[in-house]
Amino acid sequence: MRSTLFGALSAGLTLLSTVASLPPLERNLAYRSPSLTVGSNGLSHDIDAIGRSIRKRASVARRTLKGPKFANQADSIEANYDGDYGSDGRMAYKGNLTFPYSVASGDPYDTSAILWTHPVPTQETSDPICLRYQTSKSRDFSKADIADSSYAWTTSDVDYSYKVETVGLEPLTQYYYRFSACHDESIRSPVGRFKTMPKPDDAKVDSLKIAVFSCSNFPFGFFNAYSQASRKDIDYAMHVGDYIYESTGDGSPDSYGDGRPLDRVPEPNKEIFTLSDYRQRYATYRGRDEGLKALHANKSWLLVWDDHEVADNSYNHGTADSNNTASGTYDGVTFTDRKRNAVKAYYEWMPIRQVDTTDSLRIWRKFQYGKLADLFLLDTRNYDRDVTDVYYNTAEIAAMSNDTNRSLMGGKQEKWFYKNLVEAQERGSIWKVVGQQIIVNHLHEGSASYPFDYDAWDGYKANRRRMFKTITENKVDNTIFLAGDSHAAWAYDAIPEENENSTSLYDPSTGKGALGVEFAGTAVSSPSSYGANLTLEQYTKRSEIAVTINRNLQFAEGAHRGYFELDLTRESANAHFYGIVNNTDPHSQEILLASFNVKKGANRITRPLNGGKKAKSGALQSSVVDYSKQKWNGTAFA
Repeated sequence: MRSTLFGALSAGLTLLSTVASLPPLERNLAYRSPSLTVGSNGLSHDIDAIGRSIRKRASVARRTLKGPKFANQADSIEANYDGDYGSDGRMAYKGNLTFPYSVASGDPYDTSAILWTHPVPTQETSDPICLRYQTSKSRDFSKADIADSSYAWTTSDVDYSYKVETVGLEPLTQYYYRFSACHDESIRSPVGRFKTMPKPDDAKVDSLKIAVFSCSNFPFGFFNAYSQASRKDIDYAMHVGDYIYESTGDGSPDSYGDGRPLDRVPEPNKEIFTLSDYRQRYATYRGRDEGLKALHANKSWLLVWDDHEVADNSYNHGTADSNNTASGTYDGVTFTDRKRNAVKAYYEWMPIRQVDTTDSLRIWRKFQYGKLADLFLLDTRNYDRDVTDVYYNTAEIAAMSNDTNRSLMGGKQEKWFYKNLVEAQERGSIWKVVGQQIIVNHLHEGSASYPFDYDAWDGYKANRRRMFKTITENKVDNTIFLAGDSHAAWAYDAIPEENENSTSLYDPSTGKGALGVEFAGTAVSSPSSYGANLTLEQYTKRSEIAVTINRNLQFAEGAHRGYFELDLTRESANAHFYGIVNNTDPHSQEILLASFNVKKGANRITRPLNGGKKAKSGALQSSVVDYSKQKWNGTAFA
């Protein structure tokens, strides 16, 4: 590894201005997948070794090419392989390129953003591919509007993934970007666009719109939620996990879904374990779904993983079907190796930043959208969570679910989150938006047989109490929890579990006593947690039962796949839940299911729910429960 690079970094800081001065391999952030300083764990690429290999090929070229022109050129390459070679590609791959995975951007700051693409050479080659990237204020990329332009290399070592940081940008500005071959700028990618964030101390910014997604399972249908959002006036897309699924999808006994009727069997057609497997799975998603391509190209993304980016019910030392024992190893791949492969592929394919190069699995990070909102992206799955419910140990996890030493996030992430949550309040940030994977509020078991979910926050009750205590003791206002994972839609007043049955501590008719709100979205395509192939009446009945036996649950819906939009202003927050009519039709339209308002400082959902209107699907608590006639009996309203 390059010691000069390490000297330029500070622990925990993202690379910014240093990137432009790096050699062209290191400018491609895919080689830091996800970190340069944990190479002994196999999480990064040996850039020096890759560079030596390129220089060796250049030395061969010097010996075989004839004439002063070629000799001088090869000498230059051998001595300084990132010189002219990188800038115009004279010794790089010279053939045609295609861009089947289009383009993407993510993790925008006020002066920079991450740009991504994945060129594919049309001829077999061992040479590096040199790509230029341009960032412009105009779509026609006129010279006066070019804000940033440089180049970087990619090679087969990273499966030709290409991820760079564009810098020197202006805050709160829309930009366009594209990539072209260094040796022939007529070979171009599609054009993408993104918006930078405002300066962190900007107190004038007054609006933010984010579309929130989760659980996109390829075999179960088209990603219409992405298509619909790509055409909307939103600022960013946020994905809170299960961007891919690790299982096969051909209807076989161990598969999750049957993609054959829609020609959506993911590749490779097996449970994935190796680095090549995970890369192919991302290529399936990014190459074959037009809705996903459109949203990546049109909006900048804020991403964090759930469990299926590795495997089902993953935690710090295993998953539901893999660990480091002999019986938990598949095809010679241990859990440690599998997790490393999954993380490496994720960072190669996702347009996100490396947050802390001294921490091998850290993905949790935050963004400051002026003083309007602090956006937190937490990892409640892979970083350092204690053992979870992996189906055969449910009773054991239930027995320890209240242990004070259990953590869903790991001590380091907990400390970071609580500290930054309090600091956001102190610095005057209005909204604290917490993007994470699993539903925070407890869902009571009732006649519809909703179990305690020990794979979610119910299995880590002390961690939940610590988080809520931080909010209440430090008087943190306007906290909005976001979640996915459950394959259904929910809207909660957030309250501590011990307050659920107390009429004096929480009033469901007004929301008084809540400390924040939670909006949890349904899946992009994964099947409903209510059950598959139910009638609309059956889905509605289950929603009605859920809001009846959970006093702080204000909305439940399980029939539709879709997403929700969070719109923030300085005075209020609004959540709009959208459902796709038919996910087997790639051109299906969406319907607005319900909308919810949260007033600044109220810390609860505004009544009347949904503006006093009936939800298009699912159930509102106010439409099921007549508070003037019913009282809470400790189990349900009666």
